[in-house]
Amino acid sequence: MLQFFGILLFSTTVFAQDSEKTTIVFVCEHGGARSTIASVYFNKMARENHLSYRSIFRALTPDSAISKETRNGLIEDGFEIASFVPTALTPKDVGAKTMLISLDCTVPPSYHTNKSWNGIPAISNDYRAARNSIVKMLEGLITELKNKKAISHQN
Repeated sequence: MLQFFGILLFSTTVFAQDSEKTTIVFVCEHGGARSTIASVYFNKMARENHLSYRSIFRALTPDSAISKETRNGLIEDGFEIASFVPTALTPKDVGAKTMLISLDCTVPPSYHTNKSWNGIPAISNDYRAARNSIVKMLEGLITELKNKKAISHQN
């Protein structure tokens, strides 16, 4: 009987976590470089760390396609990017369970920006330097989210 109750409790806990997934929205000026790289790497790192978060990338004034430097760099890094198209940030992208992170841009005050990451090198000058800068910031975010997950498991 206790064993059955333990399994039932575990299943309920897993269900509750899955239903509370949080979306991270990365935003940059044109949506074709910084936010794209951040989103792709965040999703990879979240999966590797068993975190129930996902991310999307958005733009304030979207370009028609991701930059060639970003495209080439992500392909070289082993990512599939065929369906990536910069998309404008809209109120539908941001909800109660959303974290909004701006990358070297100023998001309109009508949106609540949770974090602002600035000083990222220009992708057009050096993709690797920009990627490494973004990944370093993502590592801090992943650590923060893992700590949040550990605290929620204790409760």
